[in-house]
Amino acid sequence: MVVWSTVETSCPICRHRLRVREVGGGFATGQDTDLLIRMDGKHVIQAEIHSCQNCKFSGLAEDFTSRTVTKTMVDRFVREVVDRLVDDSAQHARNWNPAVSRTPLPHVQHFWSALAGDALGLSAGEIGQRYLRAYWSLRLSPSRDLPEAELKVLRKRFLQEAIAHFRHGVRREANRVVVYLIGELCRRNGNFGLAEQYFDRFLYREEGPSYLKQAARKLQKAVRDGDASERTMEEVLYDANYDRRTRDRRPRE
Repeated sequence: MVVWSTVETSCPICRHRLRVREVGGGFATGQDTDLLIRMDGKHVIQAEIHSCQNCKFSGLAEDFTSRTVTKTMVDRFVREVVDRLVDDSAQHARNWNPAVSRTPLPHVQHFWSALAGDALGLSAGEIGQRYLRAYWSLRLSPSRDLPEAELKVLRKRFLQEAIAHFRHGVRREANRVVVYLIGELCRRNGNFGLAEQYFDRFLYREEGPSYLKQAARKLQKAVRDGDASERTMEEVLYDANYDRRTRDRRPRE
């Protein structure tokens, strides 16, 4: 369940009028190891993303209500981004409703917001967060109802973009959680060498939540066993059989 209020504003690119949701919070039911907070019903990341129906500019509420967008940014968006905003996935979703077909699926909107982020001059870390939300959205209905072959391609694409932007951004930021996150995203993407390096880097410093320290140590074992599967934080931290199942998945020579 998500709590939000609705405000009327205009698109910073084309001035088209629209309503956006200002999310006040939600109720969590758990967390995945890549830091996605699980919720019942509509998820925060689905409520917080918006797209202009006229020019397809996409972003969070603040991108429409409070961000300063200059003429240079508008020109760059029109010149470099508009032609890349293609939504050809909604028609394949089993839950696709032609009556609302003008609203792209959430993963598409977050992907578009990442592309718009370049034109807005956002930092690499901020753009990485948008690609991460696109990746997270693939675990939520209706995006998760796409054909598995298409989901596999999209997961890879969004993971690679998120990793690249986070790695670039972390050079200038001291956020230890991002270092953990890069390690886990690399593990899920099968970049086991990089995953090991970033988990080591995260564990080397004392800063960082203690539960993430425990998770990083256990996920390192998964890295060494070549396990790139999606995991919940509860399974990794509290399931007594997790380590045994991880060993059982180790490739046999």
